[in-house]
Amino acid sequence: MILFVLLMCFLLPLSMLLVKPMNILLLGNEYATNLGLNLRRVQTLIIVSSGILVAIVTAYCGPIMFIGMSVPHLARGIFRKSDHRVLMPATMLLGALLALFCNLIARLPGFEGALPVNSVTALIGAPIVAWVLMKRDRS
Repeated sequence: MILFVLLMCFLLPLSMLLVKPMNILLLGNEYATNLGLNLRRVQTLIIVSSGILVAIVTAYCGPIMFIGMSVPHLARGIFRKSDHRVLMPATMLLGALLALFCNLIARLPGFEGALPVNSVTALIGAPIVAWVLMKRDRS
């Protein structure tokens, strides 16, 4: 657990350094290039940093898929912003709260043993993902 905490304390602030380039990428690739952003480097950094973070979290916590799929959409819907300076911390906080809530539900009294947390996250996250997909089809 100490290694996990140390890696997260190092990698999460580094991922926060990518907030400004991600906000610039919201404007489009051509506009970002005109602003002097090196697209290939920034896209590589975003993919590598998110891949490493996902790999570490999955290795230590297990594959809780619907948290990662639904929480960013949930944060964007709650805060009604596209600014990554707001969305990144909000997603981290909402993801932690949702994981704790799902764990609490999985460990409620009355269940013999404990429900797998994956099943509870699927019950909460699947409707959110379905809502996002249906919303996308309408527009």
